[in-house]
Amino acid sequence: MRPLGLIAMPFVRHMSLGTLARLSGRRICIPSAGYPAIALTGTNVCDNLRDGKLMYETLATAIDTFGLEADGTVSDLTIEPEACGCRVRLPDADTPCVLDHPFTSETDVAELKIPDPLKQPRMLAMIDAVSRLSNRFTLPTVAGGSGPFTLAAELLGASDAAMFTITEKDFMHRLMRYCTDVCVAYLTALRDAGAEIVLIGEPTASILSPAAYREFSGHYTAELISAVGRPAILHICGDAGHLLEAMCETGAQGLSLDSAVDLTTAAGRVPGNVVLIGNLDTVSVLLEGTPELVREKTADLLESMRPYPNFVVSSGCDLSYATPVENIVAMLETVREFR
Repeated sequence: MRPLGLIAMPFVRHMSLGTLARLSGRRICIPSAGYPAIALTGTNVCDNLRDGKLMYETLATAIDTFGLEADGTVSDLTIEPEACGCRVRLPDADTPCVLDHPFTSETDVAELKIPDPLKQPRMLAMIDAVSRLSNRFTLPTVAGGSGPFTLAAELLGASDAAMFTITEKDFMHRLMRYCTDVCVAYLTALRDAGAEIVLIGEPTASILSPAAYREFSGHYTAELISAVGRPAILHICGDAGHLLEAMCETGAQGLSLDSAVDLTTAAGRVPGNVVLIGNLDTVSVLLEGTPELVREKTADLLESMRPYPNFVVSSGCDLSYATPVENIVAMLETVREFR
């Protein structure tokens, strides 16, 4: 049973994530399972991230196999950096990565152009996958990309990006303006292709203090969310506990939090209309654990969050390509059986 699939998608655009969660009538689980889906189909990461039709077929297989409650795309935060001029490695059986950070001066940044999503091959592949998923399934279509500070950190390197928030503030604001415009263009194209919910991956922002986050990430993320005009989920990797209130200020309707964050503590600090999403450990539990351990940890998480209706079960971060299928099934089944 996939109750969210019964909701007509035109209405989803006008609903909050909290409303969608309540309409399901039970706890729901949305694992970040794009990479295990690739492994499930026997295809490879590189081909999927370059071919929208193949990615769609891969994800359609996973949706049918697992009975997923949303049709989300494969997470790839290298698309925007590559479109801006970074070299990227696309492996066969691992997540992609940025190989260099070529923009080291204000002159470099001043020469950057906003890439056209309809002319960038990998942006266009993701747009194609979103369109196919949206047309095929009545589930909410979730698609996303990089947050503005994470894109800036890929262009400069994370250490320089963090340092420049202190030593080169004017320069960083000019770069953030550019990065925000890139993110708006790409997420808007995904929205127009059929994405009802956008996922903003801002993992590098975890290195910022709350004040620096508000100035160099949160402010621009809020602008991005407003420009796209769809319910947004904001994900920050690692321990983002020090940023919870500032994350809520962006207008994100969902916070996707890693396993380092205690969700029961977080629930006492965020408004009830902000949905907490997470946060089973992607490595020690879902990758390396047994199905029995996955069931135990999933049940423990569900029980601890019982008092909070604004909660959706997920992995703390993207699942590895090597995550056992039986562990994903164990998580999903435990959530569906929970009463």
